[in-house]
Amino acid sequence: MSVAFLFPGLGSQRPGMLHRLPDTTASATVLAEAEWSHPGGVAELDTAQALEESEVARHVCLLIAGVAGAAALMEDEEITPALVAGHGLGGFAAAVVTGLLTFGEALRAVRLRGELLERAAETEHDIGIRMAQHLATIKRRSYTLPYVTSTEGRCLRGATNAVFDDLARSVALPVRWKEMTMTLADAGADCLVELPPGQVLTRRLAEELPGVRAVSVEERGIADAADFVRGPVPVSVPGPGQAAVPEPGQVPERDGERGDGEWGDGERGGQRSRLT
Repeated sequence: MSVAFLFPGLGSQRPGMLHRLPDTTASATVLAEAEWSHPGGVAELDTAQALEESEVARHVCLLIAGVAGAAALMEDEEITPALVAGHGLGGFAAAVVTGLLTFGEALRAVRLRGELLERAAETEHDIGIRMAQHLATIKRRSYTLPYVTSTEGRCLRGATNAVFDDLARSVALPVRWKEMTMTLADAGADCLVELPPGQVLTRRLAEELPGVRAVSVEERGIADAADFVRGPVPVSVPGPGQAAVPEPGQVPERDGERGDGEWGDGERGGQRSRLT
């Protein structure tokens, strides 16, 4: 099985998105760093008014949600992606997961991107140039996790400068969604995980790549999404008078283990974040 992480872009934001993130240790760590790093904190960034009026709020919230969701999957649920892709702005969160950007570097970059768009003093092309200049100041790091670009739909392996070019150009160029999905399929991705707060990409993938499994963390919750990725729990065929039992190393789900709420308030945490 080859798992791809998909990070949504502008348009997927929704009020309260940071307060519905997975309630896990890894997610809480991301939120704490964001609260400390972003001027004024982030507790009020996901209000309906802030998301409606502030480009910076939309940018920062989407980055935090994507990185926190990915951290919860990788560190708390031990789900490891084989490749990553970001829809426009989502590329910054994807770059954090590859290790090309630190979370702090990505926060500063998306905040600048949002500020430049809010000022509307330059064309999107000029903003892309400003972003390229900013990203040029960031240390170049090697990486091994394949990254699918949104501006061309290419799968990059080890091409650090090309990833940074994609991030800079994404403000001015349209997302090449068709090319992205074809590249994901050609790369062998057979399970696609859409990170918070996205839901739309999962529905589109179900229509466009019917042979590929796709799940939204926002819709299913972190525990159910992780179980979806792992697939059905295999069970031994019972003999006469015997109950079906899991294979060695598998733990059967217990009634009520995850709660009956939409976000799953169970043992591994639901969607209520520790942000207050």
